[in-house]
Amino acid sequence: MTALRRGEICLVNFNPAKGGEIGKLRPAIVMSDQTDNALLDTIIVIPLSTVIEKDALPYRFFVHAREKLELDCDACIYEIRALSKTRVKEKLAELSRDELEIIQNALCQIIQ
Repeated sequence: MTALRRGEICLVNFNPAKGGEIGKLRPAIVMSDQTDNALLDTIIVIPLSTVIEKDALPYRFFVHAREKLELDCDACIYEIRALSKTRVKEKLAELSRDELEIIQNALCQIIQ
């Protein structure tokens, strides 16, 4: 796997899941910085779900299908997680700067 960068959408193995956590092999947005990703054994990701909930910001953000991301998805911002880089399988796509900024701002709203 090449260097992971913030805003990339990668296929990630979320199993095993506990309680209400998101599980299975699914796309996720890399939120940690490229420098941190090079230094640390873990990355910070936001999982994507094909269950779409309209007007759900700051908890969810709609992401259109693109590149190898074949289906429209919601970024489940409230499900942000740190995971081992060994769970990352392949890069699927990339967010635009505007999309990444919206998600970052929504995350800041949630954790304030």
